[in-house]
Amino acid sequence: MGPLAAGNALLLHILFFFSFFLFSPFPPFSPFPLSWGHWLKHGLFSCFLRIGGDGRVDAAGSQSPQSLLEIRAVAVRTVAIKGVRSSRYLCMDEAGRLRGQLRYSTEDCSFEEEIRPDGYNVYKSKKYGISVSLSSAKQRQQFKGKDFLPLSHFLPMINTVPVESTDFGEYGDYSQAFEPEVYSSPLETDSMDPFGIASKLSPVKSPSFQK
Repeated sequence: MGPLAAGNALLLHILFFFSFFLFSPFPPFSPFPLSWGHWLKHGLFSCFLRIGGDGRVDAAGSQSPQSLLEIRAVAVRTVAIKGVRSSRYLCMDEAGRLRGQLRYSTEDCSFEEEIRPDGYNVYKSKKYGISVSLSSAKQRQQFKGKDFLPLSHFLPMINTVPVESTDFGEYGDYSQAFEPEVYSSPLETDSMDPFGIASKLSPVKSPSFQK
């Protein structure tokens, strides 16, 4: 069993930020914090990764049952990501395209997790070495060979939708619910880390780094 015994379940939303002036079709406007699901400031835009019941992986502007994900360690620093509502695993093909599938594949549905010093998480396909990203095929081609892809830096988010149990198959025996601390500090709109994620996440341990 080894590393699998460390596979505590972590229920969370994934939030990504990206350069507004490069990738957003909407004109910039002054800072106006709307909610955890909508926030725009200094060229940054926030969305939620979503796995649909048909296997489509896309982005939503607010939290929903389809954007609630469960992350489970399957090896040291390696995780599987599953949509709670769709019961589909996040998987990737050789071109970096994302899809949700019902059956877990060690090769296509395992991702190496890196927690960056700024509090952001990056997930790379264990097989292909490509980062999980919601960028288009054209954007992936433009950034091919570079250290990062657009739409590939993620943040854990507080869950605000009803949580339903999910079956992780052979990894189901290691499930433990995790409820993150509610963040109550004021929004720092002029900060590179406006939600204070880097400091707030210090006690939050990713399941892939558990022993």
